[in-house]
Amino acid sequence: MLRGRLALASVYLCFVCLLGLTLQLPAKPCANDIFAKLEALVGEVHNLEGLNCTLYTPTTEDFKQNCPKSTLKCLADEVKVLTEELEAFNVSGMHEFPLIKNLRRLAVRIKKTESNCPRCELLIEKEAKLFLKDLHTILEMMNFSNCN
Repeated sequence: MLRGRLALASVYLCFVCLLGLTLQLPAKPCANDIFAKLEALVGEVHNLEGLNCTLYTPTTEDFKQNCPKSTLKCLADEVKVLTEELEAFNVSGMHEFPLIKNLRRLAVRIKKTESNCPRCELLIEKEAKLFLKDLHTILEMMNFSNCN
């Protein structure tokens, strides 16, 4: 049996090792794989004539300041609306578009508490092309701060 300083050092070393195993930092949301899916949607929107829909569009300030989780949830909901609009134009395969799931997964991974976040329905409405541009900007900003 260990005694004295050796025993104390062994207990301390075990404590530090166990503490290091249990206090792993949560993974930050990173959207490297989402850009190809976003570009597919952008391509569909740019190829359509007569698409006349507006979408509630969060700003980069909404994401940066205090509402990253609700911003991503709103973006996912509005991408769903956009894919439903594309289905009305007989664009096939949009009903199971994986971009929506990816945005929702990213929102779940954000652990920051939010306060005073505006509801999605209270945000500015923009046409689909501008909405997608803002979505791209927000995802790039998220990657810049989390994926380095």
